[in-house]
Amino acid sequence: MASKANEFNKYIEQDGRLNFKGAPDEIFIEAFKKIKLFSRPLSDHTVRAYNEDLDSFMGFILDKDILLSEVNVITIQEYQVYLAKNFANRTIARKLSILKRLISFGYFANFYSFSMVEYIDTPKKAKFLTSETAEKGKNERRRLDLEDALIIIDALEKVVITKKIYRDVLITRNKLIGFILLTAGLRASEIVKLKWSDILIRKDRRNDTVSFSLDFNGKGNKPRKVPLYEKAVEALYAYRNSLCTTYSLYSEDFRGDDRPIFVSTSRTNYKEDMPHMSYNALYKLIKQAVTIAEANERVSPHWFRHTFVTQLLEQDVPLAIVKDLAGHSDIATTNLYIESMNDNVVNREYSKVDFGI
Repeated sequence: MASKANEFNKYIEQDGRLNFKGAPDEIFIEAFKKIKLFSRPLSDHTVRAYNEDLDSFMGFILDKDILLSEVNVITIQEYQVYLAKNFANRTIARKLSILKRLISFGYFANFYSFSMVEYIDTPKKAKFLTSETAEKGKNERRRLDLEDALIIIDALEKVVITKKIYRDVLITRNKLIGFILLTAGLRASEIVKLKWSDILIRKDRRNDTVSFSLDFNGKGNKPRKVPLYEKAVEALYAYRNSLCTTYSLYSEDFRGDDRPIFVSTSRTNYKEDMPHMSYNALYKLIKQAVTIAEANERVSPHWFRHTFVTQLLEQDVPLAIVKDLAGHSDIATTNLYIESMNDNVVNREYSKVDFGI
């Protein structure tokens, strides 16, 4: 294990960024599995499925005598044709999901010189399940399955139809908005007000790690701090790189940069004093993605917030922590989500109880 760790260390820059440019395929795959795919505990079934889907793509390029580092847009398109001829849509969607994560990580880690993710088209239609109480009024707790939420986030890329020079900015911006909605649970009104100085970066020199969080004033001007999930950090990197700004993501001057993260697109020179993106613009963006994804037309940005809170509760995050992360003023609000959790979760938790008889 030590020798493998040393091999990975060769591909870590002094500022903590990954740089696998020119790395052997087997080293990159091991890094992808360790850093990205299996970075958190997973069930044996999930691990097996992930490995099978990854092996599917690796076997495909092996048959074509193509190295992983040589994969390009044509390779990806050929793989999608192969999948379409041999598998059902649901299986294709799962396999392409792993491929997206591999390609995205490759770009993030400088294994690939540009992102090819936008060329991966997931052939699936979302279920977009809602509460059975959908017609019972505004107090319904609406949420998305994770798979459905990711379909909409993927569709955020397709909202961008312009071919102008700032196309990449809009694509990466939209992706970042989607991941913040899903993995940080911010209200739409909070997202559009975010400033670069709201991003808190902490370096742990003992473990040589860097963590990111959002440190901002939420609803009612109450201070709130929410960790940034790894996928959101990757999207943040891509967005910053697309802006072609001169300051580093790790700059100590970060806290002094009070420019908005998400800006109005009425002007394209980011270095001007540009206004925040409006709430209406973000709302319209999500609704456009919902239409492209052929989703339930009622889905709005706030559904992602409900999904975020429900996911935390279903994965056993303590109620008090969920309350703080969501910015609820009263824990009774958080409790309402528990009441709306489905019977499967209740049965799963009940099955863990031992009455000793």
